[in-house]
Amino acid sequence: VGVSVLQWAVEQFPINATFLRLVRAARLVRGIRFMKLSKVLASLNILMKCIQASINILFWSLCLLMMIQCMIGMLASQLSQEYLLDVSKPQEKRERLFVYFGTFTRAFLTMFEVHMANWATPCRLLMDTLGQVWGAFFILYRCIL
Repeated sequence: VGVSVLQWAVEQFPINATFLRLVRAARLVRGIRFMKLSKVLASLNILMKCIQASINILFWSLCLLMMIQCMIGMLASQLSQEYLLDVSKPQEKRERLFVYFGTFTRAFLTMFEVHMANWATPCRLLMDTLGQVWGAFFILYRCIL
């Protein structure tokens, strides 16, 4: 009976659906306040406070990581310039090397990619073009960072 009365009321009085969604969202906010006060979720509250307290450290850690990636990217870009400018080297390898280390932006993006997981492709490219030493460099870089 209650559903039919509700259906009749909705048909008789035009109610905006957005307004109903806002009312539903307000009820959710009330539920969230209850969860905040609940002792059952004390461990979640502690976890949230720990995350808030570590934001500053996370920021400076990311800044340091970004600086290291910039420096290594600039080094790789500068060391690959000689190979890129040498016309006697194969054109295809020079183009592939330029895609990964041709400019600062490309080198920085490549170092970010190396840091996140995909280090084999740039490593093999540098080993094929610049020398075998780059394989050891990449392994050392991945182990330290």
